[in-house]
Formats: sequence, C-alpha cells, structure tokens
Amino acid sequence: MLVNNSITGALVLLVVVMLVIGVFAGLAISDSDLVNPYRNQAEAERIRQEAAIQAQRDAIDLQTYQREQELRLQALEQQRADEQAYRQAWQEAKLHLLRMAGTTVMITIDLAALILGIAVAFRVIAPARRIWIQSSAEVQATRGQMRRLARENERLLRRLNLLEQEMALTEGGNGHRKESPIRRA
Repeated sequence: MLVNNSITGALVLLVVVMLVIGVFAGLAISDSDLVNPYRNQAEAERIRQEAAIQAQRDAIDLQTYQREQELRLQALEQQRADEQAYRQAWQEAKLHLLRMAGTTVMITIDLAALILGIAVAFRVIAPARRIWIQSSAEVQATRGQMRRLARENERLLRRLNLLEQEMALTEGGNGHRKESPIRRA
C-alpha cells in the first residue's frame, strides 16, 4: 500500500502541479495583472502618453482650426469690404453721371430758354423797331414840315413887316393910317 499511497500522492501532486501550471498558463494567456503587474502599469503609462499626445494634437488641431477660421473670417471681411468699396465707387460714379446729366439738361434748358427769349425779343422788337423807324421818319417829316412852315411863317412876317413899313411911308407920315387888308392874328 505504500506504493499505492505513493502513486496516489504522486498523482495528486502531479494534478496539483498541473493545476498550478494551468492556472499560471491561463493567467499568462489572458494577460492577467497577477502574472505581469509591470506590463499593465507600462500599458497604462503608454495609454496616458498616447492620451497626452492626442490631447496635444487636439489642442494643435483646435488652434489650427481656430486660425483657419480667423483667416476665413478675415478673408470674408476683406471680401465684404471690397464689395462695399466697389458698390460705393459704383454708386459714386452713377451719382456723378446723374449730376452731369442733370447739369447738361439744365444747361440745355437754359440755352433753349435763352434762344427762345432772344427769338421772342426779336419778334417783339422788330415790329417796334419798324414802328420806331417809321415814327422817326414821320417825326423827321413833321419836323421838316414844321421847319418849312416856320420859314414860311417867318417869310410872311418879313413880308408883312415890309408892307407895313411901305404903308407907313405912303400914308403921309402923320401917324394915321388906314386899315390894311392884311391883319395879324
């Protein structure tokens, strides 16, 4: 029985050793912390480093994204400013053209009114001038007639004076005279 005990003990021992080897092999295959505690710490450190690197990348990506957004915003603002300047320049050019057109229209209207005024003035002045010339000729004719009549009147007065002197001499010189057929008015 001793042999029997020793075979049974050896068999139990072999089973126990196999169990222990199986447990360690299972723990090693399953990557348990019990078998390799430093590996899990190293893995955790690696994960932390990767997380830190990823956080840095994310921060850099965020900064890059923010910078891109700022540049895009600046480009949009510049584009809006350029469009606004273009619109303003276009509006100023249109306003300048409208002012020039308005000035041209006003000058044209003024010239037309001036020409019309001159035409009306000539239309009114021409008959008045003809009348003036005609009346001036009539006035000249009347003046000439008045001069002629005045000369005729003066000639008649001289003749009358001569006749009176002759009558005074022919009456005898006594101061009496006879009524003469010519009377002064």
